[in-house]
Amino acid sequence: MGRIVSQLDESTKAFTAILVLGLVGLLFLIVFGNLSNNLGFAANSAGANNTNQVINNLTAGANTFFTFANVWFTLLAIVILIIIVIAVIAVVQVRGKDGQFSS
Repeated sequence: MGRIVSQLDESTKAFTAILVLGLVGLLFLIVFGNLSNNLGFAANSAGANNTNQVINNLTAGANTFFTFANVWFTLLAIVILIIIVIAVIAVVQVRGKDGQFSS
């Protein structure tokens, strides 16, 4: 049984290595344009236009978020301070009931 498992492990490693090499090779072909016409990423194609629209939407969303980031971070800081105050009040009440704080 151990020999079969060992052979399967070696086969899995070989398959994974071949798969990774194949994907890297495909990526290089796409990046350097050899397959760009076949995959729809040529200039002014539907794939290129869709890709550019997605990138523009993400960029616009990031710009909008960071335009209002100061507001969001200020609100987050206020919420964190409120949580800290509530936690301190809870600790003081619990310790006060146990008699650990004496006057």
